[in-house]
Amino acid sequence: MVRRHPRVLVLWDEIYEHIWFTPERPAHLLHVAPDLRERTLLVNGASKTYAMTGWRIGWGAGPQALVRAMEVIQSQASSGPNAIGQAATAWALDAEDQNFVSASRAAYARRAAFVAEALQAVPGLSLLAPQGAFFAYVRCGALIGRLRPDGRPIASDADVVDWLLDAEGVAVVDGAAYGLSPYFRVSIAASDAVLAEAVQRIARAVGALRLAAPAPAAAIAVAP
Repeated sequence: MVRRHPRVLVLWDEIYEHIWFTPERPAHLLHVAPDLRERTLLVNGASKTYAMTGWRIGWGAGPQALVRAMEVIQSQASSGPNAIGQAATAWALDAEDQNFVSASRAAYARRAAFVAEALQAVPGLSLLAPQGAFFAYVRCGALIGRLRPDGRPIASDADVVDWLLDAEGVAVVDGAAYGLSPYFRVSIAASDAVLAEAVQRIARAVGALRLAAPAPAAAIAVAP
């Protein structure tokens, strides 16, 4: 499809480049379609791979003309990333020992599998084990139509999110924010102990919801 439209540029987001849980490393676009090289911009950063989210250090690589145009805009839009963040990122990228990256990937994979198995066992929830990144998307459509203990109805995934926060102090994000309803998003970028506590709280909150009483049947008057 992209090949048929030569004026279309490709933005390839590699921010989760090293966080994948599949048996084989995911295929890279330019390995599959090297002919798109001259119109592809690669973007990446230190936030995910090196757990430097708050430092806001990223970079891009692509065709020279496009990068020069980006530099013009960037020079007017930002005074530049902080010097400490730049130095830390350069050190991380240049370090010969990258064991932190592989160890982190293994930890995320373990946590993803745990969260998927634990939440899959909660009646009303379902999900597929994540194959990468920091998040699990949990389907909660079976909870729509249930009632909170205070009688308020669960009418959307946003209501599910509100209930989890109100009932058990668990903060997740509604799928509607990503165009994916009825789901909610759970982050696995937390310790094993925190995740274990979180799934227990989610299970309790879901278990506290009750089914709505069926509507009474309409009465039918029969003429004598």
